[in-house]
Amino acid sequence: MLGPLNPKIEVVKLPQTMQDIARKAGVSKSTVSRALNNDPRINAKTRERILKIAREMDYRPHKMARALAKKRTNIIGVMIPKTPRSVSDPFFLEFLGGIGEETSKKGFSLILPIFERGDGRDFKEFFSQNKVDGLILTEPEIRDKRISYLQSENIPFVFSGNPRVEENVSWVDADNERAAFKAVSHLIEKGHRKIATIAGNDNLVAGVLRLEGYKKALKSAGIEINDDLIVSADFQEEGGYKAVERLLEKGQKFTALFAANDFMAIGAMKAIKERGLLIPEDIAVMGFDGTFLSGHVEPPLSTVQLPIKDLGKNCAEIITSIINNGARENEGILLETKLLLRDST
Repeated sequence: MLGPLNPKIEVVKLPQTMQDIARKAGVSKSTVSRALNNDPRINAKTRERILKIAREMDYRPHKMARALAKKRTNIIGVMIPKTPRSVSDPFFLEFLGGIGEETSKKGFSLILPIFERGDGRDFKEFFSQNKVDGLILTEPEIRDKRISYLQSENIPFVFSGNPRVEENVSWVDADNERAAFKAVSHLIEKGHRKIATIAGNDNLVAGVLRLEGYKKALKSAGIEINDDLIVSADFQEEGGYKAVERLLEKGQKFTALFAANDFMAIGAMKAIKERGLLIPEDIAVMGFDGTFLSGHVEPPLSTVQLPIKDLGKNCAEIITSIINNGARENEGILLETKLLLRDST
């Protein structure tokens, strides 16, 4: 004969709600909501009693419910460049890592809209179909049209990069011009007088400033600027490769090269080697960004190291603050850079 059955019953503790707190405190649910949100209409004694009960009941507000109550999505958009760069670029991988660390701590998720067209229509279409609480923009353009649109639509945003406009815009950046000046000055100190450069897109603020830093370093050293040693590319490895090919095919003589980012520098190194030239013996190469790839090429690449992760963290801190507390007055943060000197120079 079977003995008595004694099934083990597991008691599951359900999450506490504001209604539970209201019932125990003997107040309305709306009073609890106001107390939890530090509403000044609730007197200090009542607020403290409700908060004490909430702690005792281990109350944890539901993030989605709070977002809906505040008519928010708790989603931040991060506008990265269109393909082929996109998230495949080591710079943006590290940059997104910094953003993600900061936003996740503050209860926000990320969405990464990638726009293919350059006429602005896709930018407006995105906001007509998607709702985000704020936006982090990358690579500000000269006279960036996105600024006026976002301001007219009252969409909070922050730039990674100084857009150099008079409008009330928050941004985080490094001193591109000064960093490029220091990088080229190092090449000059190593004895180089014929220094070529692969500049970035001339419609991007960073590209213009890095080229200006290159020119100022030459002028400071009394070296005449040779426009034939200045070529432009698209911040891609292939662009850097083709840029050096053009220089060499035209018979341009140079003993050093400054590229406006690491990807182009790596492409340039490949083209130099394929010509049977040695780095740095025949041509020294200097990059810009300090991505992890710069240390994994042969020879390891000398470069300007940007605080990429900190760029992301600071952008995230600013945009979440704007979303939670309202606009901040024209805040610009300039982060320090340093030269990483390796075998390529």
